Amino acid sequence: MTKLALKGLLSRKLRSVLTGFAVVIGVAFVVGTLVFTDTIDASFKNLFERTAQGVDVDVEAHQAVKADFSSPPTMPSDTLPKVKATPGVKVAEGSVSSDGTLLDKDGKPITSNGPPTLIVSASQEKIFQSLEYPSGGAPQSADEVAIDRGTSKKYGFKVGDTVTVTSDAPAKQYKVSGVATLDGKDNLAGAKLVVMTLPEAQRMTGHDGYDSISVSTGSNSPDTVKAALKKELGSDFNVRTGKEAAEQQAQDLSDALGFIRTALLVFAAVALLVGGFLIFNTFTVTVAQRTKEFALLRVLGASRRQILRSVLIETFAVGVIASILGVLVGIALAPALAAMLKAFGIDLGTTGLVISPSTVIIGLIIGVLATMVSGFVPARRATRVEPVTAMRDAVLPGVGHLRRRRVIGSIALMGLGLLALFFGLFGGIDATSAAASLLGLGAILMMFGVAFLAPLLVQPLARVLGAPMAGNLPGKLARENAIRQPQRTAVTAAALMVGLALVVLVTVFAAGIRGSVDKTIDDQVTAALIVQNQDGFSPIPQKAADAVASVPGIEDVSAVRFSTGVFDGSNEAVTGVDPATIGSVLKLKWDHGDAGSLSGLTDSQALVDFNWAKSHDKAVGQNISFTTPLGKTATYKIAGTFKNQAGLTSSVILTAQTLASQWDSKNLAFAAAAAVEGTDPDKLARSADAALKAFPQTDALTIDQFKDKQAAAVNQLLGLVFALLALSVIVALLGIVNTLALSVHERTRELGMLRAVGMSRWQVRRMVTIESVITAGIGAILGTVLGIVFSLIVSRPLADEGFVFVLPIGSLITFFILAAIAGVVASIPPARRASKVDVLRAVTTE
Repeated sequence: MTKLALKGLLSRKLRSVLTGFAVVIGVAFVVGTLVFTDTIDASFKNLFERTAQGVDVDVEAHQAVKADFSSPPTMPSDTLPKVKATPGVKVAEGSVSSDGTLLDKDGKPITSNGPPTLIVSASQEKIFQSLEYPSGGAPQSADEVAIDRGTSKKYGFKVGDTVTVTSDAPAKQYKVSGVATLDGKDNLAGAKLVVMTLPEAQRMTGHDGYDSISVSTGSNSPDTVKAALKKELGSDFNVRTGKEAAEQQAQDLSDALGFIRTALLVFAAVALLVGGFLIFNTFTVTVAQRTKEFALLRVLGASRRQILRSVLIETFAVGVIASILGVLVGIALAPALAAMLKAFGIDLGTTGLVISPSTVIIGLIIGVLATMVSGFVPARRATRVEPVTAMRDAVLPGVGHLRRRRVIGSIALMGLGLLALFFGLFGGIDATSAAASLLGLGAILMMFGVAFLAPLLVQPLARVLGAPMAGNLPGKLARENAIRQPQRTAVTAAALMVGLALVVLVTVFAAGIRGSVDKTIDDQVTAALIVQNQDGFSPIPQKAADAVASVPGIEDVSAVRFSTGVFDGSNEAVTGVDPATIGSVLKLKWDHGDAGSLSGLTDSQALVDFNWAKSHDKAVGQNISFTTPLGKTATYKIAGTFKNQAGLTSSVILTAQTLASQWDSKNLAFAAAAAVEGTDPDKLARSADAALKAFPQTDALTIDQFKDKQAAAVNQLLGLVFALLALSVIVALLGIVNTLALSVHERTRELGMLRAVGMSRWQVRRMVTIESVITAGIGAILGTVLGIVFSLIVSRPLADEGFVFVLPIGSLITFFILAAIAGVVASIPPARRASKVDVLRAVTTE
């Protein structure tokens, strides 16, 4: 049976290739993701190890609150003398490192959604000098900087040129003293680098002290010196060996970027799920077409077990070969994933590829399992063929006798899916990963439920979709062909349904986010201008807000800060506002309190979102305690509750003074400016931009411009999601190609008869094309409805937070049209093949 199975597989090469391609894409996505993220991890680990060269012990301030991409507080200046005086310390040097902004030659800020521009202090101790200068040298004065070679090449800067840099201090022009590399690399894993003298770096970043202190122990044991420093400095400092510090920094960054791995693996799972429908459909049709072959084998004495083994061997062979190819394609795909993220502004600066044995093994196991699971049901169906079937033509089984079981089973699956969705949303599960897993499980169960029910929906949907095209013979035949085998049509359409359901879900959510933000801003923001960083998320200096306050026509400027503390064992974002001015630019939607609660907020009080208070069993008048980034415990009395909508603020509001003094919040998240009544917002924004010339990283936006910028950020993310979902849609279209190709092969005699009675080649092509369009249309309708249902369910918990459910009708119509076009494209190969059927040979085919 093994030889027979492999021989049968080789005799159906095209079918095997099309089936295996779905596995190849799914496995490639998984392997490409793992190789890409492993490469990121290795790149950052290698980076931190190189920058720690010569460092035996590293000293930093203790970071009581660790959030993604956060940095430890700056250490006081008197820390360095204490370190130098500790026994065993041979050399010690303090350094500063912080985000900054570099301007290009046109005076525009160089921004990125990926690695930042880092301002670092140049090391004076040779033992700690990890940077090399192939051109020029390190800065020697406060008017010089060095830049990395990657930035030098990309933006055309060379030694002797003038560059403009800004951070917490106003923009300043510097002379380029040198172009730096790190171990021969152009940059620090994608980050742009500006090297300054230590005093200038401290002035520019506003860090009055040191962010890190590097220690060389000479011949002394690093562990011994580490212990001595811990005893000398106390618990307010983290003291680690250089190797430990490098490993911890790499791990922290890997954890912060973990969402990228998770997101990419989710899209890989979607591609595999869609591929599973293709594999299932292909083997189902193959088994049906080989009914007579299996019957003859039964007549010759083959047992049911042998038939099952034969089909499973074919499935296994397809899975193994496709998985191996998928691993190879995945390795090649990893750089493409990096390039795609870079195209959307997320440049992680990876170099080389890291291919671990575990990645290869995972790819092979996933591919083979996906194929075997998808092919098992058709394989079992092959065992039910009776020997007597050899005496008659093979007839593909319908689904009529399964109607009741199918309806009950489908409803049960959809019910379980709904339960999982609702429990994940409203079950009070604290762990985000557990809730997300339940949501994913619920979505998958509902998709399978709809897919199982789809054969019963094929007939009415096909009749409606085919009606406009049924005015001639090809259209009528195409519609009847789609209805004739509803299970095959349904499974083919279900593959497209999955991809399109997710596309619709994301589109509806994006429209809802845009609508929610616009509505909340219109209802609650009374400011005329919003001053923020040009990249939309980095902080701005306090002096920028002061500069805007001097613009004629500006009545009030209210600066807003953000920070993160620990509440009840979990990180909690907090917002800091100035009670004296915030009321002129912002109106909160109150649950318990009023505008006076905001304007009268004291440093010992807090305002909290009412949902947050409810979830933590807190009420007005009670106390809440946080661990601040400085490691201190701060307690505040709840003075009121409000409804936080569209994330305009965080769930907890404190005074800005509290965040500056107790939370070490140095910079502003943004500033909002109120204008004199009747002032033209556009003219005011231009005046504010002129006043902000010393801070070119900032942007003064009118409310309409601010809303447009928020929408643009959502659209950029939407584009990235669409690009990642494109693979699953491609797999679904391949499913249509495969099914139509199998259908054409199966109906060879029928096509020959149609040609014999006068149907032209053009009419045959038109028939197959219309059948493809009907199949794609069924998938589009089911996917659109399912995507809207998912959106409605998932958005309900967000309704209290101001989420506005918006149906983007134009986009949904566009998707349906694109699905129809995709159906036409998918039909081209099988339609051409059908039109070339030899009439004389076809009519004699059994």
